[in-house]
Amino acid sequence: MMKYVYLLLTLFAGAGQLSAQPDMNEKRLEEFRKLTNQRVNDLQLYISLIGDKSLSLAQREQAVELAVSLFEKDYLLNGKRRSPYVQVSRRNGKISSVPVRIYFKNLMNVKFDKVEITYYDAAVVSEFEKGTDGNYHATATYYQQFKGMDAKGNLVYGSRDRKDIRVTAQSAAVYAQAGKEDMKIFFGDITVKDTVPIPGFP
Repeated sequence: MMKYVYLLLTLFAGAGQLSAQPDMNEKRLEEFRKLTNQRVNDLQLYISLIGDKSLSLAQREQAVELAVSLFEKDYLLNGKRRSPYVQVSRRNGKISSVPVRIYFKNLMNVKFDKVEITYYDAAVVSEFEKGTDGNYHATATYYQQFKGMDAKGNLVYGSRDRKDIRVTAQSAAVYAQAGKEDMKIFFGDITVKDTVPIPGFP
């Protein structure tokens, strides 16, 4: 019985050590920034693949799953389950918010004959700051150009958007004895900070 109680106390103590988020030094925070840059590059690649109608449906669906895997899971907000969302600029100039999976699925099925998604400037990641939840948070900004064209290659709709991604960084001690840590980066909401329409072709 005593052994059982001691084992439970040991497990609870270990769980507390893993859940605690010690302050990160500058070197570790810089590693978080580099990892975030890599993840943003991955997201940009997946978005380009999802919108590329020359690829097979299976390839584009795989890109959807890879993109969704970069984001944090659904969570409860005011008693309701909520997914991270992506803001989208519409042709009428309005901006709407769409849950991440639905956003990527919609991108697969846009009613343009050809879609071209590129990035016209390098992504920028802010400094990470420790939040009240014990995790570290930053903002990643990227610059996306969207072009939807008809079968003849004429531009039907195009825009240049500056978007911000909410980023959460966690550090979990997975090899405590070796003193190593597994860094985890999760994306949250993506918001449109600026959008500029691209004039259509004559």
